[in-house]
Amino acid sequence: MTSEATPTVDVLIDQLERAVFQRQTQEGVRLLLQLLASIAESRVPFGILPPTSKPEERRAAYTRIAAMISALLCSPDFQITLGQIEFLVGRKHMLEAIFELSGYEGPFHLLRYLGQRNPDGSVKLLANQVFVLSLFYSLDSLPEELAQGVLKLPPEQLLPLMIGWITTPFVHHERGERNRGLLIENSKLIESVMPTAGIIQAMTSAWMHCSYADHPRKHALKQSMNEVWKRLNQKTGLKSRSRTYRKDADRPTMVIAAERMQSGHAMDRCYRSGLEQLRSKFHTVCVVAQGYFTEDLRSLFDEVVMFERGLAINEMGARLVKIEPDIIYFPSLGMSEWTQMVANQRFAPIQIMSLGHPAPPMCDTMDYALVSPGVGEFAWEFGRKVVELGVTPRFDAHPDVMAHQVSHEKFDDGRIHLAVNSSLMKLSPRFLALCERIEAEATRPVHFHFFASASGVMYDRLKQVFERRFRHFTLEPSRTYGGFLQVLEKCHVALAAFPFGNTNSTVDTCLVHVPTVAYRGNEPLSIFDRDVLRMAGMPEWLVCDNDQAYFDTAMRLIHDDAAREELVSLLKMSDLKKQMFEWQKPGDETDFVESMEWIYRHHEALQASSSHVLRAHQDIPA
Repeated sequence: MTSEATPTVDVLIDQLERAVFQRQTQEGVRLLLQLLASIAESRVPFGILPPTSKPEERRAAYTRIAAMISALLCSPDFQITLGQIEFLVGRKHMLEAIFELSGYEGPFHLLRYLGQRNPDGSVKLLANQVFVLSLFYSLDSLPEELAQGVLKLPPEQLLPLMIGWITTPFVHHERGERNRGLLIENSKLIESVMPTAGIIQAMTSAWMHCSYADHPRKHALKQSMNEVWKRLNQKTGLKSRSRTYRKDADRPTMVIAAERMQSGHAMDRCYRSGLEQLRSKFHTVCVVAQGYFTEDLRSLFDEVVMFERGLAINEMGARLVKIEPDIIYFPSLGMSEWTQMVANQRFAPIQIMSLGHPAPPMCDTMDYALVSPGVGEFAWEFGRKVVELGVTPRFDAHPDVMAHQVSHEKFDDGRIHLAVNSSLMKLSPRFLALCERIEAEATRPVHFHFFASASGVMYDRLKQVFERRFRHFTLEPSRTYGGFLQVLEKCHVALAAFPFGNTNSTVDTCLVHVPTVAYRGNEPLSIFDRDVLRMAGMPEWLVCDNDQAYFDTAMRLIHDDAAREELVSLLKMSDLKKQMFEWQKPGDETDFVESMEWIYRHHEALQASSSHVLRAHQDIPA
């Protein structure tokens, strides 16, 4: 007996409308959740309808969904369970986008429907109405009075709203950045909450996504969320249990807590060369969740311990204790809930992270951040100690890059084509405003190409925003890596988004000989473009440290053909694959493992030192 096929989006919309019009409110809520789940599963670009659909058809579909949500909310018998609320929180960005893509162009009408109008024209809302309404407001559209009302909600209601907003993958307006900053500044309000199981995954995303905010204290949110993780750890029985530090162990056991260990993933491209060194001096055990590991990487480790998704966190701790690690190494930290929870405990006498997600964990259980040369001065928020490697690690090539031959064929329509090779989370309001200024003030026509990795509803949302802000642009759909390079190499200039910059994306622009304008901030996540451009032999003037300098540099490359072509010639003449993917001199290929061993053997002296930033293999100040 075969199961029924999942209804298509248009069929689900029909069913939702029928339930709502027939006043079957509970059935309507169920169908709404089923519709959202169906939309979320789609990874195909061009939104919720087939690519052949017309813009007015997509707008009509979003309007129908928004209208049915509005009708459900205003129904006198509307009820929603905690589990359903948690489901909606996990898809908050979709709810926001549906209203903004609809004919309503936002959820503003809901405030008028549900609120009580005061004589002075203001609107009064009950606390539960503030909570429900806020599910549909984006940070970009959230009015100040509603934002202040949100901060007065009980912590157990504030937590899901806060993490839903922080996880939002795209904030494009100055108002949105202000609202995001307001949440960060008030993050202590959530520290007393015991989260329910249904929002733990959303918490994980928020812990990571706060790094994309344009706020000087954005990582303060992690401090508050770490308090929540600790409380959850205590409830679930996850306790710090570490073996004693063994300075003279012959081949210490190192657990590599791998959030992602997949061929071609950014973690593979950045860290394979370091990981393959470790076996020479450590017994290495890769701990990774099923579905996030590819077998071709098994040879990097002595052992691979894969655990099933959904494993109880106390069982996760028990498995770590059984391994008895001398070191736990987090190549990245921020993409998985189990690593965030484990990092807030101690399961080894030495715990080290590197900058796979280049942002501080804000927990006192992280002993070291191991960083590239020249990065230590920017890592002031990281761990107890920051240790610089002796040499800059090399990258590992994407499996398709070595075979790619640069065509040097450019777009030839009289415009300068600008590649924005950054994911949608990195497209900050400040960066987008600067792009608008470039288009407005350039004396020759430009055309933007946004490689934002957007799909489904978010593809439609980005396209709507860009249509209102830029005259000439293409929102590039997701492609194979080879197909992506073929489009990227046809652009004349690349603009790296800020304040959260690029790494592998700037490697890609260099490999296809596209000059890149970069921004250097005062933290690691804002300086890797600089390091990549240095490896490629690009001049320092391409790396800017303020908005005006970035604008001026971009305008120079747009208008000065000779300067731009000189940079292209430098990239053509450079052996970029050798500079990026090969060690530059003998001994470099063992620096990573030797630095790790140096940390291990000198752990006590390093912890006792008064210095926060140290250099591997050099004298340790008292």
